[in-house]
Amino acid sequence: MIERDYIMRMINMLVAMLVRLLAIKNKKEYPQALLEIQTTGKALLGIDRKLVDQFSVPQLMQLFGSDLSVAVPKSYVLGVLLKEEAEVWELMSEEARSVELYITSLNLLIETYLLFSEPVEPRHLAFTDDVLKKLHGQTLPVDLLERIFRYEEAMGRFGQAENAVYAIIESEPAFIKEGLLFYERLLQCSDEQLAVGNLPRDEVLEGMRSLKTRS
Repeated sequence: MIERDYIMRMINMLVAMLVRLLAIKNKKEYPQALLEIQTTGKALLGIDRKLVDQFSVPQLMQLFGSDLSVAVPKSYVLGVLLKEEAEVWELMSEEARSVELYITSLNLLIETYLLFSEPVEPRHLAFTDDVLKKLHGQTLPVDLLERIFRYEEAMGRFGQAENAVYAIIESEPAFIKEGLLFYERLLQCSDEQLAVGNLPRDEVLEGMRSLKTRS
């Protein structure tokens, strides 16, 4: 389990930064906002901001050590900080940089949720969904699409999980096997669960038939 006392100390510092950051953004002092994010990141995580752009998401998480009770909350905090940084770049009309940071942020936010099947703190899911909305319509890396698929299924949003399956298959046809396993899992759900997940049973069966014709 995640150490709650440790998390709350980090989250309280993060919340204080978010409050300061909001005031700075409202004044449109964007360079100061970026400095605030970087300073907070150094204080909370102990790593230089430049390292973040040099490593993959798994490598970034490894920087925080093998103890998941430490690595997961730190990775989550980094995900939130990158989300905030992406928003600042977005406000500065630097779309390419913004999208790049949103992608890394979303990877971290989803991965930290999936590791324990629970949010690190109450706003975890809201932050994750905010970034998902920001990236809607963007062409995303396959590894991120796979994380989105697992996340949406875990959240019970089966229709959105199905969309991710088909997006992955466009780049990796072999993922059809995972898609079929997904539909098989859904057939074990109740009609009510499927309806709430926006993928009724008849659509599950139709999707399964469709993938079988392509396998």
